Amino acid sequence: MKLLITGATGFLGAGLVTALESKHELRLMDVVKRDTRHELVVGDVSDLQVCRRAVDGRDALVIAHMAPNRPEVYGTPTIPFDVNVKGTANLFAAAAEKGIRRVVLISSVGVLDRQHHAGELLRSDMPAQPTSMYSLTKTCQEVIAEYYHRTQGIAVAMLRPAYITDADTLVDKYGTKRPSVNWQFIDRRDIGDAADCALRLPDLGCEAFWVLGHRDCVNHADMTTTYRRLGWKPAHDFSQYPDDA
Repeated sequence: MKLLITGATGFLGAGLVTALESKHELRLMDVVKRDTRHELVVGDVSDLQVCRRAVDGRDALVIAHMAPNRPEVYGTPTIPFDVNVKGTANLFAAAAEKGIRRVVLISSVGVLDRQHHAGELLRSDMPAQPTSMYSLTKTCQEVIAEYYHRTQGIAVAMLRPAYITDADTLVDKYGTKRPSVNWQFIDRRDIGDAADCALRLPDLGCEAFWVLGHRDCVNHADMTTTYRRLGWKPAHDFSQYPDDA
C-alpha cells in the first residue's frame, strides 16, 4: 500500500517505519525534519490544508502523532487538543475527501485509565474512562475514528499500546532507560507489525486492539481478539529482563 505515517520522525514513528518500510511505500509526516530515504512532508497536523496535501495519493493512513507528554504541555487543553484531537480530525476529514478507506490509529491503554489503575482486566467493550488530559485526548481520537467509520465507511484499527520502548535497550522516547519491565511494555517495532496486520485485515470494521508485548500482559488485558483477528504476536516479550519488584 501507499501509506502516510504521521509523527513519523519521532521515537514511535521510527519503529513504525522500520516495521513497515519493506512492505509498503511510505510517505512520512512530522513537524520535525529528519534525514530519511522516504518522502517527507514537514508540517503541522492542525493545518487542514497540510493534511490534505499529505494524504493525497495514499491508500491508507497510520496516525501516530502526539503532543509531547510533558506537564507544561498537558497542563491546559490548548496544545494537546490542537495536535492530538484537531490533527486527527483533520486527517480523517482529508482521508474521507480523498476516498481513503483504511486507517490505523495508534491510540492508548489510557482510554481505560480508571479501569487500568483499578487493576481490572481490560476489555475492548469497556466504556472509555480517561483520568488525565492525555487520556482524554486519546479518547477523543477514538470518538473521531468511530464517527468517520459510521458516517464515511472508513475502516479503522485502534491499536492500544501501553509503555512503548525499545526491547533491545529498554530506552523509551524520553531517553529513560528502565532497569526492569512489567506487563505494560511493548516494543515500538511490534506496534508497526500489528499495524501491518490491521492494514491487511480484509473485513476490518472499527475495532480496538490491545497491543502489548510482555509475557504477562494476558493477565491484565484481554488479548484474545488481537491474537485472533490480527493474527499477530509480538516478536519481543521482554523475557530477558527482570520484572519490576
